[in-house]
Amino acid sequence: MPCLKKVKLLILLVFVVVFSACSKNKKNKQTCFLSENYTHFPYRINQPSRTYILSKELREISGLTYKGDHKLLCINDEQGYVFEYDIQKRKITQRIKFAKKGDFEAVEMMDNKVVALRSDGKLYFINDMSHSKSESIKVKTGLGSKNDTEGLAYDASNQTLLIACKGLAHKDSSYMDKRAIYRYSIKDSSLSKYPDILIDQGELETILNLDAYTKFSNKLLKGINPSKGNLTFQPSAIAIHPISRNIYVLGSVGKLLLVLNPQGELLAVNRLKRKIFPQPEGICFTPDGTLFISTEGKMMSGKIYQFDYKPVLKN
Repeated sequence: MPCLKKVKLLILLVFVVVFSACSKNKKNKQTCFLSENYTHFPYRINQPSRTYILSKELREISGLTYKGDHKLLCINDEQGYVFEYDIQKRKITQRIKFAKKGDFEAVEMMDNKVVALRSDGKLYFINDMSHSKSESIKVKTGLGSKNDTEGLAYDASNQTLLIACKGLAHKDSSYMDKRAIYRYSIKDSSLSKYPDILIDQGELETILNLDAYTKFSNKLLKGINPSKGNLTFQPSAIAIHPISRNIYVLGSVGKLLLVLNPQGELLAVNRLKRKIFPQPEGICFTPDGTLFISTEGKMMSGKIYQFDYKPVLKN
């Protein structure tokens, strides 16, 4: 037992050294943690540069992607519609019906095509965005409702889609305390057999220094509903940074924004303010690195926040 305690203490000390706080809130709580290999987070994540108030149609906005020409594509989790939102005009400029009602969680531009993700793991490839109604091709990925798929990102470097699971990471019990991101090959129409990236809940708990009560409350759910498990973090959206190629993973449950390198190593953990992000569900980038995050309105209007990219300037 004494040896085990020494090991746990050593692990804790490693995290204290490797991760440093980049800011603190009024209660002196750390809001951002950075790896020693990632010394600068390029966004003021709780200080948006612009805010876009959405109409009632997008109160429950659940997905977001950048189309180009100052336009975003949005999706809500009730209807089979893709909405085009013009950030200059600050309004919806087009509505495209592509499927019947369903729990749609993400939308993504894939070169010049559009694909939507449903919570049961099915993908909808939309053929034509020029009309108010478009045919779509439904594809099974191999993931299901227990996985509770919510995040979708297109990796143009190898023509694959990253799919983030809010629920069950894998049927193997050894994955119980993990969150999974799978890779789907568009060329082969096949899903990776095992998660391409794993997010360790225990690692996040240590970094965030969660109190014993929070850990205990989270772990109470284990065995009751395996698809939910630990509530420290549950992915709700995912995007690949166009310049750094780092992977940004948003979590409505946990109110966190994680940054991973392309190999899946954790670089940063950001706490999100609940007043600003009551239910963050969508994330995307423009080619110059401008970041957009959408949040459901709950009892208020849904919003899209814009964050300017502030990279480290080299001498």
